[in-house]
Amino acid sequence: MAKLNFESYFESIDTQYCDSKYIITILENILEKKLDDIKNEINNTQIVVTKEQITAYLEKKFEEEDPELKKRIESSKPKRPKNNTSWTGEDIKVASQEFMDRLSAERYYFEPYALEYFNRYANILRNKALLLVNIIEKIGYKNSLSIQDLLNELDIQLDQYGNILKEDIIRLITPTIYNIRELNNTVANANLLSTYLTFKLSKNSLYRDGWSEDEIYPTSSLQSKNLYYSDREGNVDLSDNQRAELKREQRRSMKKSAKILLDL
Repeated sequence: MAKLNFESYFESIDTQYCDSKYIITILENILEKKLDDIKNEINNTQIVVTKEQITAYLEKKFEEEDPELKKRIESSKPKRPKNNTSWTGEDIKVASQEFMDRLSAERYYFEPYALEYFNRYANILRNKALLLVNIIEKIGYKNSLSIQDLLNELDIQLDQYGNILKEDIIRLITPTIYNIRELNNTVANANLLSTYLTFKLSKNSLYRDGWSEDEIYPTSSLQSKNLYYSDREGNVDLSDNQRAELKREQRRSMKKSAKILLDL
């Protein structure tokens, strides 16, 4: 996502803290929607395409784009000896054509995991976006007591009047915008039937390529307490205090490991 420009929003503010309602104003301004409309849109952005619709579409495209291939795939196959050392030259030729046909026909095969992937991906984005918007709403309306533990976890600093730091506004709005836009893009792509002509993700292909399922989805948590993965898009950035504490923990861990090695 292109970096958001917050400078214009803070030009007239010369204090460290901003009135809390400003975080709602900025979010509404960027998305050009009122807060209630933003929440409704997040909830209503759903994947509605079904496996039956996708299968029917792929079947139709197969017939339109390559009817001869479809006919060959569906025709009965000649019986050949199980031991391919007994195959004739014609057997080998036919088997080679069948192999090539199967590769070409994969374009029209529906991989069920592809739709599962889109649904899981979208659900993670939707839940994160809703949670972030809820945090922004409660801060904006000075009703943050109910989420104080979460604010502490994210190191969001409010003053005694419920006002918020400029940098914390940026830390919250940036991942909110990302998750909303990524949700919209994901759902739009998933609802497009032509997507499934080329998108063939399966669990077998994942494992074959050395990936795990956890690696292909966004994190469900709002923040990663890790110096090396804290800047993942869609997550709340670490605060300066959090980074400093993690660096201190890292140094303590390195000293402890070094002492153990020296004592061996």
